[in-house]
Amino acid sequence: MTEETEEKDERLLWLGFLKAFTRALVQINLYKPDHPQVRMALDEGQSLLEKITTASPGGELSLTLDNNKLIVNGSPLLTADKLPNSLKNLFSRFHIQTLSFLNGVSKDDLLALCQMQAFKVDAAAYLKEHGIEKISVSLAIYAKVDKAQAQTTEAVVNPSLPGAEERGQAEPLDKALSDLTLNDALSTLAAKATPDTGEQRAVTELLIKKIKNEMEANISKAVEGIRREKKKIENDIARTESVISNIAEGVVVVDKDGKILMMNPQAETISGKALSELSGKKIFDINQLENQVVSLAKEIGSVNQREISKDVEQKGGKDLSEAIKKSTAIIQNEDGKVVGSVSVPTDSTKLKQVEQLQRDFIANMTHELRSPLTSIHMALDLLSRESGIGDGTKNMLNTAIRNSERLNSIITDILDFSKLQSGKLVLHQESVSAEEIIKEATESMKAWTASKGVMLSTFPEPGLGHIYADKRRTVQILINLISNSIKFTPSGGKIEVSADTGKGTLANFIFFSVKDTGCGIKKEDQGKIFEKFVQVAAGEKVGGTGLGLAITKAMTVMQGGRITVESEPGRGSTFRVGLPVYKRQSERQVPDQLTEVKEEKIWWRRLLGI
Repeated sequence: MTEETEEKDERLLWLGFLKAFTRALVQINLYKPDHPQVRMALDEGQSLLEKITTASPGGELSLTLDNNKLIVNGSPLLTADKLPNSLKNLFSRFHIQTLSFLNGVSKDDLLALCQMQAFKVDAAAYLKEHGIEKISVSLAIYAKVDKAQAQTTEAVVNPSLPGAEERGQAEPLDKALSDLTLNDALSTLAAKATPDTGEQRAVTELLIKKIKNEMEANISKAVEGIRREKKKIENDIARTESVISNIAEGVVVVDKDGKILMMNPQAETISGKALSELSGKKIFDINQLENQVVSLAKEIGSVNQREISKDVEQKGGKDLSEAIKKSTAIIQNEDGKVVGSVSVPTDSTKLKQVEQLQRDFIANMTHELRSPLTSIHMALDLLSRESGIGDGTKNMLNTAIRNSERLNSIITDILDFSKLQSGKLVLHQESVSAEEIIKEATESMKAWTASKGVMLSTFPEPGLGHIYADKRRTVQILINLISNSIKFTPSGGKIEVSADTGKGTLANFIFFSVKDTGCGIKKEDQGKIFEKFVQVAAGEKVGGTGLGLAITKAMTVMQGGRITVESEPGRGSTFRVGLPVYKRQSERQVPDQLTEVKEEKIWWRRLLGI
């Protein structure tokens, strides 16, 4: 192999590494470190780097950016204008002159180097802090000092130098020139240079022409960069609009307030109404929530003095919206720009049919299960009461009874959820004693707490009044909360059930609290626990449907109440349910209550995906 061929192969390896390293720099900003694209780029970069450093006499690959050239191992490779922006930004942002890789650099080292661009740090300190010894940087600090300026500075520092006195007298001239126009200032300088007026005019004109040419060149150079950036942005916008336009045939034109101005025939077909009916109406006002989804930017108007909000308002059926969202994927290039999309057809009618079939199946299945389960539970209970049964047999029967009760509880949850989804859950609110609610709920749970070795105690506030609630459903709310605490409280723990009257603006509520010493709930998970089919606490999962807390919150809100949770991992949880105090008919504010119930119904229907 000739020397020229070896040099060519070496340069190809350098270029290959630069491409892989640049991809890693870009993709680490788009994806997580364990994403396949990131890993692929890092694997390729580390493999090429190992080949380069192994073949290099010094076992090193050095990248130096100097005088708008990239120098690799002392040999010029590329000019700066041909380098990717991500690589140039790494050098300029951290003031790096030379970036060196020694033999033995790992993928984790390369990953840490790529992640450095997300921080404002000293590059050398960052590498040292992360224990990266195979990668090093040398920083460049340039200072250009004019010779005349240096002489003037030296004259000020050392007045004994020849000519220091004369140079020090330049200050009055500076002050004199500062108040003149450019032409007058140049004329003054020309007069200092020559006493001949003709030469003065010629010098002045020459200086003005030179300044003009230099300014035009600099402005043209600056504007050219702006033009390129503008064209790039326009191309990105045009490409994105083309992709989005290709997804749909219908077009609706609205003004800055979201009022409809124009619609094409396809959009009229989708809305089911003609433009003559909808013109002038706001886009959200005509939305049919049952079979349409509308997404609209929060700020419609175009502004050029500030950044607009990127928030998007969306209205329509949640299930349909999720189905549409999950059936479309956006395709991006390495720079994160939208270049295409992938879609799977969605049929809203079929979606609703499947949902209805699902609800009907759940309702029928749970009803069919309940009857034989009740018979099994009664038979087991009768068997356990028979005399002459051994302790081992009795323990087995008691275990079977508890499991049948647990299965019955799961079926009840599913039935209640089915009723909530279909809107058939009816609440009969009346005056109910708060103390009776606590007593009935805790009595029904004592056997379970005793079998698990958990202490259950009650602390009702003396003189508690009555609440306006459905007694059976409110007892169920407390049972669900106590049951939840039992699941996540280990043997030897405590559960306290208390009730107290609200204070201040909450004086019209009585609050029931269920406090346990269980494993607790992480802060980031506390917002999820009231969602359907979610069951998480301190990273643990236990048996059950995951519907208990969702049903509990829905029943609470439907009765005009509120529910909150306070928890800390390892220190237990406290659930508080506030329900309205009972008032005589003459004291109730019926219009306000109706408004509140209407608003809350919308909320709990959304919570349960109805």
